[in-house]
Amino acid sequence: MKGFHFGKKVLPVIILTAIIFSSPLVAKNEAKGKLASISNQVGKGKWTIVEAWHNKCAICMKSMPDMVRSIGTYPNTKVIGVSLDGDARIAQSVIRKYRINFPTIMSNVTEFNAYVKKVANKKLTGVPTFMIFSPKGRLVAYQSGKITPKQLRAFISKQH
Repeated sequence: MKGFHFGKKVLPVIILTAIIFSSPLVAKNEAKGKLASISNQVGKGKWTIVEAWHNKCAICMKSMPDMVRSIGTYPNTKVIGVSLDGDARIAQSVIRKYRINFPTIMSNVTEFNAYVKKVANKKLTGVPTFMIFSPKGRLVAYQSGKITPKQLRAFISKQH
């Protein structure tokens, strides 16, 4: 996919402590309030798309309905959202408004930037930011900016 940056190293085990918010459509074992990290959410035999967003990002909010509708259309893939709002009430409001049907991890710009530096050896340059991890947990793509569900599906399909 044009514009994606491919990682060359295996995902290190790091701790990004956050709260996972779930909609009713998300698996019960990822219930609201559970502490988690991105690192323990990736891999496990499935492709993982991580989308970092902020409630004041117009592109993020405009493209969120497409992302929500596309869940289940990706081959062997799960999606994890990362709210960079730093405020659980704001994140919950966005989750309700857009009926986000994938787990969302609560974070902030500083914390997520540190994660991006460790995992992708890059600086967070904006939102939305997408990271794609292989079924083995290896970062294979990183990009800031709008990406459509069709582009994500095409990228993952080409990796098989």
